[in-house]
Amino acid sequence: MWKVQALVVHILLMGSVLSTYFQPTILPNLEPQKTMRDLGFKPPADRLVVFLTDGLRAATFLARNGSDVPDLRDIFRKQGRIGISRTCAPTKTRPGHIAIFGGFYEDPTAALVNFRYNPSNFDTVFNRSRNTIGWAHRNVVKIFIRLPHGGAPMRFKSYMEAELPEKLTCDKWTFEKVQKFFKKGANVREFRNLKSVVFFVYLGDMDIAAHRFKPLSKRFHKKLQYTQRGIQTTYELFERVFNDSRTAYLMTSDHGTTNEGSHGGGSTHEVETPLFMWGAGVTREVVDSEGNFPGKSHISQLDQTQLAPLMSALIGLPPPMNNLALMPVGYLNVSAEYEVMALHLNVLQLLSQAKILIQQHESAIFYKWLPKFKDLDLDQIDQYSGKLNALKAKGNVKEAMETCQDFGKLAQKCLANYHNYYYLPLMVATTLTYLIWFYCLLLQLSRLSKEQKEERKGFLTFSTLLLVLLGIILLTLLRLQNVPHITTFYLLLPLGMLIMAQAERPAKSGWIMTPMLHLGCILLTAGLLILMAFVYQHLWVLYGVSVLLNNRRAFLKPSLKFFIWLTLVILLTGILFVQLNIKDGLQRIPLKNYQVLYISMLLAIIRPLILGHRHDPRVWAINSMALIAGAYGVYQYEVKESVSAYVYAVTWSFLLFAFLSIRYFEKSTSTARKKLELITINMVTIISLLTIVWGSLNVQIVITEFVMGLQVYEDSRRSDEVEDLEENHDPLNRLKQFYRYGYMILLYFYVAFFLAGHWLSTFLFKPTIARLFYPHFSLYISGSLLILKILLPSLIFVSALYAMVPFVRKNIRSILICVFLIIDAMGLYMYYFVRNRGSWALIRKYLDQVLLTHVVNFMLLGCICMAKIFMAKTTMEKPERKNVRHSRRASSSEETRT
Repeated sequence: MWKVQALVVHILLMGSVLSTYFQPTILPNLEPQKTMRDLGFKPPADRLVVFLTDGLRAATFLARNGSDVPDLRDIFRKQGRIGISRTCAPTKTRPGHIAIFGGFYEDPTAALVNFRYNPSNFDTVFNRSRNTIGWAHRNVVKIFIRLPHGGAPMRFKSYMEAELPEKLTCDKWTFEKVQKFFKKGANVREFRNLKSVVFFVYLGDMDIAAHRFKPLSKRFHKKLQYTQRGIQTTYELFERVFNDSRTAYLMTSDHGTTNEGSHGGGSTHEVETPLFMWGAGVTREVVDSEGNFPGKSHISQLDQTQLAPLMSALIGLPPPMNNLALMPVGYLNVSAEYEVMALHLNVLQLLSQAKILIQQHESAIFYKWLPKFKDLDLDQIDQYSGKLNALKAKGNVKEAMETCQDFGKLAQKCLANYHNYYYLPLMVATTLTYLIWFYCLLLQLSRLSKEQKEERKGFLTFSTLLLVLLGIILLTLLRLQNVPHITTFYLLLPLGMLIMAQAERPAKSGWIMTPMLHLGCILLTAGLLILMAFVYQHLWVLYGVSVLLNNRRAFLKPSLKFFIWLTLVILLTGILFVQLNIKDGLQRIPLKNYQVLYISMLLAIIRPLILGHRHDPRVWAINSMALIAGAYGVYQYEVKESVSAYVYAVTWSFLLFAFLSIRYFEKSTSTARKKLELITINMVTIISLLTIVWGSLNVQIVITEFVMGLQVYEDSRRSDEVEDLEENHDPLNRLKQFYRYGYMILLYFYVAFFLAGHWLSTFLFKPTIARLFYPHFSLYISGSLLILKILLPSLIFVSALYAMVPFVRKNIRSILICVFLIIDAMGLYMYYFVRNRGSWALIRKYLDQVLLTHVVNFMLLGCICMAKIFMAKTTMEKPERKNVRHSRRASSSEETRT
């Protein structure tokens, strides 16, 4: 029952983290505003052509007075305006496209899926147009094609780079498809008669070239020349086809790139993208007589999200319904009245969103006594249109424009306020949930550390009844306040945890034994793991010092086994240092990936022979056959990137055998150590089949060191058995032992995690993880196998403790509670540093760190359950000791005196 309780609580704690930072902010069921034509205004353009050069930064476009884009400079000398569109981190393709065409920075919930897709539906310029056609990469098309379109589906032609006959010909494909489209007279006639049309011309070569050649290289410059010339040629094509001066053009980029060709962060080169507008409806700033590009200090800048309402106004559309940006003024070559009305539609769209949130808040019964956004209310929203119309009727266009801008900014602030309305209460509630959970665990640990277990108060108490009644009252109040269901649940969760803690309290004696010892052990171990594993990345120091201190007794009477173990410790410390503190780590060693894999697979069979393990011949044969098949599969993948179906059959069959055989060979593995040896050889083989490069080799070394370290520790204790037995009956010393083994399990989890080559970015689930198990990339299969690979070393560690240390076998629940206390303290600390905006790398880093602390709990709980199942009906071998009788007598007499 306690395992189910721990599992449920940790699921709820993880959900509380996600609820605080990653609640969706996109409002559903919005209604679009009227078009400019509905209001009696003729837009300056009938169609808009968007050239989106993926990955082109503003610095490259503006460099040397535009000499790198000579054909576009020729256009600028005659018409148009140049500016800078500023995006924000994460500077990735998907968030950039959503900002440009949706008018908002992507919903925070998308961070949970690495910005691969947005969990919520949203509106875009494409949806408002209802006459959209585009040519783009398939990954870009997927951003928009699945959105609700209201019966006017968007027409996109797409490609994948791998399908093209030559590398770096994405832009060539796009330009040729546009030309081919307009060669058909039917297409020309159809679009010539349509209004508010959007043509989307996606150009992906700039991003690919930046990654491969770097933005300052000659090869990148050559590719840029081709792309900018293609834009100019395509522009001329549109002008010939339509020839009515009713086409507007916009060239921009979803994000920039650093000098190293990377993006995702918030540096200037990544954030600043070019903005070049020309054609119908585009105002022209004052330029010199030669039409030179303006310097950065004299250039107009806008937020990337402002492009959505600006593009909409160009072709007479209302902004997308989920747009959060305010249209920039001065970019349209239109009458002042038209610009005011276009901005008016924009403000109405923002106010409609603000109105929904204000109504939700004011419909609650206690809204008068709770914080509210005082600068904007429903009455002001209702009066806005009348106030604007009155100013227009008096001819005060300038004042009407200022009124629109003022209300638009108020609406933006109002939306930001209510989107984060429950952030602080959720932070407080989650903190209380953690603290009460700690209290509950400490009560359990105090009870278990005593020889005679005390009775609990249970749930049938007067205090529990009061808490339940309080919960019902608070639930009623929160529902009357119209608090969202998920938020309501997590705001009430501390009360539910308190009820559980009340039931854990002892019926008679004190509450928590030696609270300062608990506090010191939890904070010290959690702090060391956070500092060394995540902040400073000096886990090698923590590992080396910890294992040497743990086996300090062995230094007094060194043996051959001790020196072998010490050599392994030094080797692992060095490997950890290289892995964590040197760029590319072990990849610097001049060995190819497949060569390292072959060595690790060979070691997986040789290592048990060296250590003298004895297995059933069938175990040797099946493990050897699986490793040979795996080696052949690696060879096939390296040569032709495909693996035989026979290899898949063998690997999946072995995966089943590895777990089922542990119970099947019960007669030949009746002792715990024999069972441990069987578990180890099977699990190491699985790890080898799931490894890409150094992971299997490193994990085998750390497993060997761990088991040998336990043997050295047990040998060093034999001379002090009397003292050890006395300590085992002392509750205080038992507590220290619980924390010691709990810390050991956590330390080795992180050591194996980093030695296996994992870092949190690998949670993208690289397809090569499952290359010997599945021919295609699958998020679920690759992800599940990666989690299995992370779990297996800890399964071996827990099984080794269960097989070799009687104290652990007897007190596994208490040790696991100590693990929960330490790892949850780490989780609470990391909870405060989670981000949902900013650099993609930092968002994923902090999110994955806090998620990993919860995943560790699930994994170790699963490992302990499996270890108990595997080790059932096994006996522990106890070597004869000279002072056994004396120690037993001493402990017996001590018990009598007590």
